[in-house]
Parts: sequence; structure tokens; C-alpha cells
Amino acid sequence: MSDRETEARAIAGKALGAAPEDFASPFTVLASPAWRGIESDIRRASAGDRAVIVKHYLPDTAFYADPARAIEAAHHAAAVGAGPKVLGDDAARGLVVFEALGDGWRCGGLQDVVVPELRRAVIAAKKAFQNGPKLNRDASIFAEIRELAALAAQKGARGHRHLDTFLAVIGEAGAKIEAAGFDLKPCHRDGNSANLMIGPDNRVLLVDFDLSANADPYEELGCWLIEFFDCEPEARAGFEEWEGRFDEGLFQRAMLYGMADDLRWGLIGSILAATSPRRSLEFAKYASWRFMRLETMALGAQAADRLRRAV
Repeated sequence: MSDRETEARAIAGKALGAAPEDFASPFTVLASPAWRGIESDIRRASAGDRAVIVKHYLPDTAFYADPARAIEAAHHAAAVGAGPKVLGDDAARGLVVFEALGDGWRCGGLQDVVVPELRRAVIAAKKAFQNGPKLNRDASIFAEIRELAALAAQKGARGHRHLDTFLAVIGEAGAKIEAAGFDLKPCHRDGNSANLMIGPDNRVLLVDFDLSANADPYEELGCWLIEFFDCEPEARAGFEEWEGRFDEGLFQRAMLYGMADDLRWGLIGSILAATSPRRSLEFAKYASWRFMRLETMALGAQAADRLRRAV
């Protein structure tokens, strides 16, 4: 048994009150087409009729996922009713234990984005997270992109043939948004539908808080729009669904954040493809998906129009 498994079993045993009888991954880890279970080893541990979920962060993702900050955000989500209960943690070792959600709960997917009741439940969970006390970290996606781009160059990560253009467009977006100013609220900062748990009566809980921080709430909205809507007319309706009204300038701000999210994850996937020892995972393919969507939005007059109209 590895040291990592020993540590994970030990913290699971504390939460269960007994040594785990079963200790196994609840799903297959994927980088493509879905990004699932990448930042940590995840195990479902059970003893008798009790079960917990143990998340143990991996070192190759430390350049963007800070375990201590993610664990703090998980506690925040649980406290405001937007995430599963946290039953124990050891931030120094990158370990956190969650309640195991019972029958009727499942991981979200792209099939759920077309269900109005589920979209409303996702919005409610995200807003509950935002309306709680502030976290101990502020973040800017634009600063993160600058740092990731520098790291990608340092590591010799293969990016995209139009990466310089992407960086220029998103850099201009960041300069405009930062000059305009914005409020900071606690944000999940993850639009991935796989990081939603869906339960009975369309109840939704957020999971995976690896990027969570105080940020512009329109970043949260932009990440959601990019994930949930394929076309701009639907995204416009989604913006109104989230905000309760429509504002062209703020919609364009949110869409620029969605484009920035694609660039962020394209860079993360590229860096992991170049540096991670987990060679069986398709990090480069995932990066290519995010870059491909960004390419359709960042090249041509559409991007300039967004920059002009964004508030």
C-alpha cells in the first residue's frame, strides 16, 4: 500500500469511526472529452452502513490548484448549503473528506443543460456561494492567464498556432474590464457540468473548488454561459435567466470571461500534457477542445465587437 493510500485511508477511518471496508474510485478519471477527477485521487470509503468521499490532491496540478484554498472554499460551500458537508480535512497533506451523497444523486453532464429546472437550481447554488462571507483569496483570471502562459513557455508546452492572438485579445479584454472596475464576490469559478451533483427534485450541489476565490461575479456567469449554451442567441437568453434582465454591455463582459476561461483551461491542459507523469490521460486533446472553441470566437470581427461593447 502506498503512503498516499495509507494517508487517505486513515482520514477516511476518522470520519467513518472505523477502518474502511471498501475503498475504491467511484468513477473513471478522464481528461477528454470530460475533465473529471484530474486534480486528485478520489475514493469512496465505506464501513458498515456509512460512506464518505475522500479527495487527495495530486502534486502535478499544484501550479493551479492549491489544496488549502480549495478546502477552505469547500467548507464555505457546505456552510451556505451550496456543497456537500465537509467531514474532515488535512490541508497540509491535501486531504479532504466529504459526505457521500445517497441514492438519487448523480454527477451532472451536458444532457442537463437543456433542463430549465436544473439550470435554475445551478444558478441558485452559484448565487448562494456568492452571497456567503468572502474567502481568503482574491483572484483575476487575466493574471492567471499571464502566469499560465509564462509557465507554458518555460515548460515548452505545445499550445495553439494562434496562441499569441488569443493572448492579445484576452489581454485587451482584461485591461478594459480591470479599468472599468468590478465587485469581488466568492465564486466557484468552474463552469464544468461534471462538477455539479444533481439529486432528487432537481437539487444541485457544487463540487470541486480548485479555482474558487473572490472574483468578478461576471466571470462566474461567463464560465456558465460557455459551458451551457452552444450559440449566442441561447447564451443571451441564459444571461437573462441568470440576471433576471438583459444588459448588452454586461453580457459582452460575461462572454469575454467565457473566452478567457477557454484560454485558461487550454493552457492548463497544455502544461499538464508537457509535465504530468500521468501519460495515459489526454490532456493535450482536452486543451485542443478548449482552444478550438476559443478560435471560433477570438478570430475575426466578432471579438472586436465584444471588446467595443463590453462594460
